[in-house]
Amino acid sequence: RVTNLQHFEPRGVMLSRPAAVVAAAFALLAGPSAASPALEDLQRAREKKPRDAYRGHDQAAMSRVLNEHTRKAEKNARSCQTWSTAELQDFMAKVHSESSENLQEIYSGAKDRRLMKKNSIEDYRAHWEELNSASQRYPHLVEPQRESHCRQAVMWWVHHLTEDRRMALRAQNTSVPLLPEGEKLKCGQGLGEDERRACVGINEPNSCDWCHSTQARHDAGVPGTSPPNALDPQFHGKGPDDGNPHGWDRKRRCDQDQLPPCQMCEGIGGRAWSDKNEDIEITPCTPLATPDKVNMSTVAPPLYPKKFTVRRKDGQQGGYSDTLIGWKTDPFCFGFFPQNDSIKPLCYRSQDAYVKYYDIEREAARTDYNVKLTGAFASAPNITAEILMVQETMWVQNHLWAVDQCICTNPSGNHCTTPPCKSYVWNWDTFKSAQYLGRERIGAEWIQNSGTGESAKMMDLDHFIMWSHHVWTDPVSRRPVRMWKPFNGLQNYDPDAWTEDIQDPSVFEAPPAKCKKGGAKIRIHCDDDGHYKEGNHEGLEHLQSLMDFWQKTEEIVV
Repeated sequence: RVTNLQHFEPRGVMLSRPAAVVAAAFALLAGPSAASPALEDLQRAREKKPRDAYRGHDQAAMSRVLNEHTRKAEKNARSCQTWSTAELQDFMAKVHSESSENLQEIYSGAKDRRLMKKNSIEDYRAHWEELNSASQRYPHLVEPQRESHCRQAVMWWVHHLTEDRRMALRAQNTSVPLLPEGEKLKCGQGLGEDERRACVGINEPNSCDWCHSTQARHDAGVPGTSPPNALDPQFHGKGPDDGNPHGWDRKRRCDQDQLPPCQMCEGIGGRAWSDKNEDIEITPCTPLATPDKVNMSTVAPPLYPKKFTVRRKDGQQGGYSDTLIGWKTDPFCFGFFPQNDSIKPLCYRSQDAYVKYYDIEREAARTDYNVKLTGAFASAPNITAEILMVQETMWVQNHLWAVDQCICTNPSGNHCTTPPCKSYVWNWDTFKSAQYLGRERIGAEWIQNSGTGESAKMMDLDHFIMWSHHVWTDPVSRRPVRMWKPFNGLQNYDPDAWTEDIQDPSVFEAPPAKCKKGGAKIRIHCDDDGHYKEGNHEGLEHLQSLMDFWQKTEEIVV
């Protein structure tokens, strides 16, 4: 997954959550009722990150902490193991019938993964019947299914019912499940399509952890922190996993688990600007040699150095360039993150960087960009943006022409199903298990003052594939040069710009000074010490003034 996540959050604050704002306003105006959330319900719904009292250092510890809270609140709490899957499905159906539409609107407006994904309880019943059928054929799926149901049931009970509805259900002596207190169970043994479908439903939301767990957990072989083998019979021939909803052809998208298998010069992508299949400048590509015709000693593995700086020797921008692709969360595509599927409408933005730093021992990365904005700011000059990630927190520092801005972000927020969730910088050996497809002559966009498409710099590179990721390495410099994932983005590294060192470790200072109280005039989701705090904003009036100024120069069409 591409991890340089340029997150222009003020639009997320001001424009991407209208449903949440409207729902909260109407709930408060209407006063308390059976259908209206109380203030505490609304506050919890708007908080993506749980408070410290509801967190644990890992999955098992978090479950134990949350179960303690549940036992105090629910006299009829029962351990997960005492429930059948049918009982859990009936419990969730009851919760669904009492769930708050206002809370659902908040989750929808904020793109929060607590959102109920299906439109009706009938749709959920149909989905559960598929799981039940698979579990009947493969009894080893019963426990993973039960535990998955328990987690979903607890989330619905806590986050989709108003307190008055919970009180009404308690008065009916309703039993409430507890969370399973162990690590998530491994699902599947590669025994059939219905088994695979059931396991995809359980495991898919955690696929970001394949690359974005801590390096230590990845190195220790913790389950779920490395990608499974896409060529395994339980996966191979079943992809693309999300069904390729935009209908992209095999030049734009070719996944390792689909049939026929991806060949050289397939899945190569290019500079894209919309979800339409034709809205992409596919880079030129010619196959040179299949793996059996290549001297493998000349093939550089698709690995990052554990520490590096990428910067052109002349100091100009372009040592690293990318096209960021991610879920659309606002009308102007100012605030978006890459995610692990292409189901939603996507945003696209191409930009150059002056420098990129990475140090896996610090779990840190930083990229300094020159950014051309779109939408309301399309007529404005470029801005500079510094994207810093240290451990599980990301800070986006923008210089908005005359005003500094800092956005403190939680990168895991959009794909978190069982909080607390944490996302880290990519592992240096993320692609060590990638499949080698062969050597190609392919265009590397933007490198060394080149362009895109037919104007790209033609290079002889080695092509690797891992699921929907494609990586090209240079046999001369032995560095990664080009990366593409059709719903995450395009990355290009100048092979002459790499240095396996970071001269000034202060580039990873965290939290940055601008993000603390007294720093930048505009601070979004930041507490006084510069740490992430959902909904804590300062200086939005300066941002509004900038918006008003540029809106006078360009008509906005939403």
